Amino acid sequence: MLVDIVIEKRFFRCREGHIWTENAFPYAFWQRYLAVFSQVNIVARVHDVSVAQSGWRQVTGHNVLITALPGYIGPMGLLKALPKTLSVLASRRGIERRVIYRVPGILAWLYSVTAGSRQSVYGAEVVGDPADTFTRAASKHPLRPLLRYFFVYLLKRQCKGAYAISYVTESALQRRYPPNKAALFTHYSSIHLCDEDFKEPIQRTWSTPVKLLCIGNLSQPYKGCDLMLDALAVLKNSGVNCQLTWIGGGSLLANMQDYASALNLDSQVQFVGNVANRNDMRQYIDNADCFVLPSRQEGLPRVLIEAMARGKFCIATDVGGVNELLPPSWVIAPHSSELLVSAITRAITLDLSSRHKLCERHYHRAMDFHDKQLQIRREALYKHLLEAPL
Repeated sequence: MLVDIVIEKRFFRCREGHIWTENAFPYAFWQRYLAVFSQVNIVARVHDVSVAQSGWRQVTGHNVLITALPGYIGPMGLLKALPKTLSVLASRRGIERRVIYRVPGILAWLYSVTAGSRQSVYGAEVVGDPADTFTRAASKHPLRPLLRYFFVYLLKRQCKGAYAISYVTESALQRRYPPNKAALFTHYSSIHLCDEDFKEPIQRTWSTPVKLLCIGNLSQPYKGCDLMLDALAVLKNSGVNCQLTWIGGGSLLANMQDYASALNLDSQVQFVGNVANRNDMRQYIDNADCFVLPSRQEGLPRVLIEAMARGKFCIATDVGGVNELLPPSWVIAPHSSELLVSAITRAITLDLSSRHKLCERHYHRAMDFHDKQLQIRREALYKHLLEAPL
């Protein structure tokens, strides 16, 4: 059976017709669905480019196809592309298939209305919280309050209507967006961790300067890069010697580089851009003393789990399911550079044994997200959806 998977991600198409991603959701990601379904059809935005950039990874391949929607950006872009978008979505009507919506997002709603699947069974994978996405600190859009209300309402409806549903959190998103009582519901992350992604921590002193690592896409302000730079500036002015590496590209990268310069942090910050190679990413994590997640919004942050799997000391803001991963003393309120400064300072002054015990805790907690564990729950949901009445 074919499955349509509707996702908000924007991909790239080169002149020869190949579909590429600059970071997430390469071909390997979609293979998890092929364990149950015979073919995967991705329904997503696609932007045409002349050539693929270095480090991009191919998305489509054997039994993984794509229905390419216009590659619009933002609400105004959607309005301009709406006729073409609806026309493409309507082409899916009448095809025998199952449907999985990766929500939140507007495309799942447009698909349900246009492709005629609103009355049929569907699966949902809840990967984020629009209530956090559209907070005042995370979004500057003039229609932010209206968008927040709409997407929260929409996600609640989508969760209630799902025949089978998964959440990236164990309980946080479930409380805000409960499933239908008759539905099969479970939880699993989108993360893919295999044996080589795990590394037991060893007890060691931290570097001088202390090496801090952040990983986050800079297409939107959600990841809190500005907050992290503010914290780094305070640490520097207080005589605390730190070096920050930020991994992740996006439209705000140049702005963040300029902001770092304005704070006189050029020698303390390295912006790496996107890192597609998994071995390179592991090396960056291994080289760090402390991983920091300063996000304003998350579902269940995969990069945090990846750092935990390498036995890293971690500090993160209290967004999404973070408090399901870290102990409360190292989870801080979001939107505050002052709290970041305090937590980093506490971590630096913590005794060696206590730091090591926390790293061991993180390593063992991350084992719960080994792909062997998650795939069992994924396949149970896929099979339940596959066996649903047409």
